[in-house]
Amino acid sequence: MNVLIIGGTGLISTGIVQALRERGATITVFNRSQTDDRIGPGIRRLSGDRKDFPAFENTMTAAAPWDVVIDMICFRPDEAESDLRAFAGRCGQFIFCSTVCTYGNTQTVVPTLETTSQAPHSRYGRDKLACEQLFLRAHANQKMAVTIIRPSHTYGPGGGIINNLNTDATFLERLRRGRPIVVSGDGHGLWQSAYSDDVGRGFAYAAANPRCLGQAYNAVADEVVTWDQYVQRTAAALGAPAPWLVHLPTDFLLAVAPQRYAGLAEIFRFHGVYSNAKLKRDVPEFRLTTPYEEGVRRTAAWMDQHGRSPAPEENALEDRLVAAWDKFTAESVKAFVSKS
Repeated sequence: MNVLIIGGTGLISTGIVQALRERGATITVFNRSQTDDRIGPGIRRLSGDRKDFPAFENTMTAAAPWDVVIDMICFRPDEAESDLRAFAGRCGQFIFCSTVCTYGNTQTVVPTLETTSQAPHSRYGRDKLACEQLFLRAHANQKMAVTIIRPSHTYGPGGGIINNLNTDATFLERLRRGRPIVVSGDGHGLWQSAYSDDVGRGFAYAAANPRCLGQAYNAVADEVVTWDQYVQRTAAALGAPAPWLVHLPTDFLLAVAPQRYAGLAEIFRFHGVYSNAKLKRDVPEFRLTTPYEEGVRRTAAWMDQHGRSPAPEENALEDRLVAAWDKFTAESVKAFVSKS
């Protein structure tokens, strides 16, 4: 099996490469050669900028044909149109990495299924949905056999460990030091986190799988946890003290730091629960075999090794938020009691 991965060195891509090696595939990656390369030897590498459409399409045409093309870094409709010019008639299957953000974030079906209507409200989700529609139209018109895969939160070495406020190393540093951890709302929002190698197996074994042609799949974790449980499990995996959780209203957080907490506004304030049953049915090799705690330990070790540092401004902001909220609640309770 001759496979091209556009991207190829990112978080999920590294897991894809590992699983494709298990299958004995011949693997080529195309990227700008600017990301730390963790995929190892024996991989053919093509360098270029996929946003330079004429050069990209000429390179792909010259290197064709491909049994499978997996595009991990297509984010806009113009990039999808370039893919169609490059690969229609030149690959046996095209796998597009989309996102669960195409569903929108106000979940009316829990868990969300692939048949749930898509109504994204973020630019990212809208652009990914537009790409999906272009690819599925090409499939329907028999121009190119297409498979859509929609990951949710994926973590692992090469990335970080998020909480529902930020994506840098501040969260781990605060856990290790026993500092207060701000969790938005009441901490009962629902979330799924899948390890990158496990998600990568889903992509790799959907490749050249006739059951997957013309289909869309959620590639998500089995476990669903609350954000409180997420923080507690992360602390336990790190050997950190039991976390000091501070619940602050989401509207308050967005009012005082709207730019800093843009991810909270767009994603993390909503439940994130999706079904992976369809992918498990059609790709039985897709199994979530990495326990969350083990995945956290591996990711934290990689972050430590690569000098991922907390953001001083984020640390200071969280401390100020906690102090302000403690003062506000103490004064409010005092005032309420005095009037009772």
